[in-house]
Amino acid sequence: MYLHIGGNQMVDIRRIVALFKAHPRKVKKSNPLRQYCRPLVLLDNIYEEGVRCYVVTEECIYGSPITLETIIKRYKKIFNINDY
Repeated sequence: MYLHIGGNQMVDIRRIVALFKAHPRKVKKSNPLRQYCRPLVLLDNIYEEGVRCYVVTEECIYGSPITLETIIKRYKKIFNINDY
């Protein structure tokens, strides 16, 4: 199954390692996700300041303009997970 993470990008959910919310003020200073030694792919032709969440996969790190909450909702919808 695939998860839409922004732009035209779909990611195989089995390849997702982690999801992180982007901190709007710390993006310019330093990005702790660089420690994963994976290429950063920015979706929708955005600059790093426009990233709202990061999706870490086995191959790369995607910078998405979609909020972490929205991506989690999409993930839950795939599996029909309801909040109680």
